[in-house]
Amino acid sequence: MLITIAAALTPILIFAGFRSYLNAQDARAERRNNLTEISDRAIDEVEQVLSTVDTLQQIYEADIVAGDCRGVFATLSPRVPQLSNIAYFDSEGFTQCSALTERPTLKVAQPEAFEQLKAGKTTIRTDAFFGPQSQTWLFSVLRRVEDGDGQFRGAMAFPLRTDELIRTIRLTNLPDDVELALSDGDGQVFGSTRIVGISNTWIKAATGDPDGELFVLKTKDGRSIDVVVRAIVDGRIYAVISRPSPGLFSEFTLQPLESVGIPLLSFSLALIAAWLAVDGLVLKWLSRLRRLALIYGEGHYNFRIGEEFANAPDEILSFALTFDRMANRIADRDSSLRAAINTRDAAVKEIHHRVKNNLQIVASFLNLQRRQVSDPAARQVISAARHRIDALSIVHQTLYQHERLETVHMRPFLEALLSHLSGALGMDELHVNIVQKIEEIDRPADDAIPIALFLLEAVTNAIKYAFDETGGTINVTLTEDKAGEEIVLAIADDGFGADVDEASDAGPSGLGSRLMAAFAKQLRAKHEVSSTPGGGYTVSLRMPGTERVMKTTDF
Repeated sequence: MLITIAAALTPILIFAGFRSYLNAQDARAERRNNLTEISDRAIDEVEQVLSTVDTLQQIYEADIVAGDCRGVFATLSPRVPQLSNIAYFDSEGFTQCSALTERPTLKVAQPEAFEQLKAGKTTIRTDAFFGPQSQTWLFSVLRRVEDGDGQFRGAMAFPLRTDELIRTIRLTNLPDDVELALSDGDGQVFGSTRIVGISNTWIKAATGDPDGELFVLKTKDGRSIDVVVRAIVDGRIYAVISRPSPGLFSEFTLQPLESVGIPLLSFSLALIAAWLAVDGLVLKWLSRLRRLALIYGEGHYNFRIGEEFANAPDEILSFALTFDRMANRIADRDSSLRAAINTRDAAVKEIHHRVKNNLQIVASFLNLQRRQVSDPAARQVISAARHRIDALSIVHQTLYQHERLETVHMRPFLEALLSHLSGALGMDELHVNIVQKIEEIDRPADDAIPIALFLLEAVTNAIKYAFDETGGTINVTLTEDKAGEEIVLAIADDGFGADVDEASDAGPSGLGSRLMAAFAKQLRAKHEVSSTPGGGYTVSLRMPGTERVMKTTDF
């Protein structure tokens, strides 16, 4: 019914819309002309500054070439506040003098423009670039310098600050809703709170049209902005004038209002009457069905429709009852899945617990065996094996003590491991202190074992080789960058240090180094070592933060 009424009234609306479209075109042209008049003032201001700079370059050329860049800058900066620096470059592009540095050694920041001057062009105005000395965005005016024979001698550069140029064009009286900004030939916009950049299509249109063209820019929040882009000089600097658009309806349908008012009113009244009829028969029940679907979607499968749809049309009632039966079946299946997952989690935890117990038994066997071995080297090898098995035991103990089996909280996990190592390695007797700085980070359970063993090898190597009888400090840090892209585990001591290539067990051929390299490869991480004789020894493991996605579940 709604479609039939709408089809009958559509020809009237089409005719009214066509009239409104023609009126909107006139309004669009008026909006463009209004912004163009404002842009004329901005263009005059910038062209006056550029003309002044051209004149000043010719007047002070001799002083600048003679090396008095700072003196000329001190003279001109009060008259030209946009001026950021004055520099002179020799024929090879190296700085001979600069107002900002006493001993300039920089090369010209715009080599392409410099080459054009070298080829014979007199003056070039560059695109915007970030000044290495002023640390701000600049438009530069470069001028060719010749010797007495007309040969290329170098170039003068007068960089102009974009923020000061924008302040210059905003000195004119502007309406509150109008914003003036500048753009370079690449479409990069400066001084605008509305526009970050404009397309190359707009730049090309503005370059070939002295009167400017009106464009409509859509913002992320759905609003429209009128934008006029006009070239100021050489296709390098553009004025960007913007103001909020009147909106879609003002452009295409409701200007003037009387051309569509009566047809639209008739159309609306007919649709409202049809809507009220349809709402009572269909839409009210569809809304209840939607609410029922949302309730089931949130997992409340035990909700029943009761008598809520008793007076609904037969089709709607049948659909609601089908929903109800579907929810019952989903609830039964959901209950079965939860029970299965709980059983699985209990079994996995039991496995971790038994593995931990078995590893402790193995460690005890090794400890007994160590007592029966008299060779110090063999005893040391058995102790190292026992420490590694203890680390694996701590991993499995941590896994079955947490509710979520797929991830490990690194702070309590590493703190427990370091506490064990402190006692097992006798750090108190050796006067070695461990300083920890471990952030709250979760890692997949599959990563826990190689991380623990990497830490074990690094700390063990530090105890063996870093200190004398006076002891020292081992710093253990685990950090994550703000973007979450990299996690770094670092073990640093303040001991003797060493030439990395000549370190014994920590060197490239040592067992500890080979094991740590293997653990790093397993984690898809980067293993780094840095040390200097007398400056301590640092081992780090750089792991990807987002590459290894952790598994999660709602159960």
